[in-house]
Amino acid sequence: MTPPTAPVAESWARIDAWLAANAPAALARLRPGAAPAALAAAERALGMALPADLAASLACHDGSEPGSGVLPFRADLLSAEGVVEQWELWNEVSTEEDEGEEAWGVVAGQRHWHRLWVPVTHFQGDLECLDMRPGPGRGRMGLVPHDGPGTFDEAAAWPSLGAYLETFADVLTTGRMPDPPPFDQPHATPTGELGWGRPTGSSAPS
Repeated sequence: MTPPTAPVAESWARIDAWLAANAPAALARLRPGAAPAALAAAERALGMALPADLAASLACHDGSEPGSGVLPFRADLLSAEGVVEQWELWNEVSTEEDEGEEAWGVVAGQRHWHRLWVPVTHFQGDLECLDMRPGPGRGRMGLVPHDGPGTFDEAAAWPSLGAYLETFADVLTTGRMPDPPPFDQPHATPTGELGWGRPTGSSAPS
């Protein structure tokens, strides 16, 4: 049986504690938690409840500074407002591209966007989203690149945002990377930032 995923707030507390001790400049790039009113406004704009893990994450950190590089793949954590902005942008772009197509969000037979994909992170036009479509894959966190189809299959996606954050916290606090590695090795830099990819001659994070 798969063990339950740790609560999002618990994983963020572990991440924050490690950053405070080892990479305080990176921690400073994470914004304070969103107010309940901001979460409610996002839900009104989306026309649906925020996924529980995402709401819990936003309550811990309402996004990160642009170019923060704090998350795996150097992605920026979206704020509640940023989640809505990216969701609305992709809805608009997909509607334009898919004009005349039978299936909304499908280009050349491949699904590039769906209204029930909820953005979580952003990097150079690509998104990591939670798939909230009904079915066995509901809640998975997958990649939606700006120039290709979204990927949410079990082999390529995280089971949930909670699983993603728990793994990130585990790697930071233990230095042990799962096999196969889901992202580059994080490490503290001499300037208190968070670097990615083990530097030459370095040891694991402690």
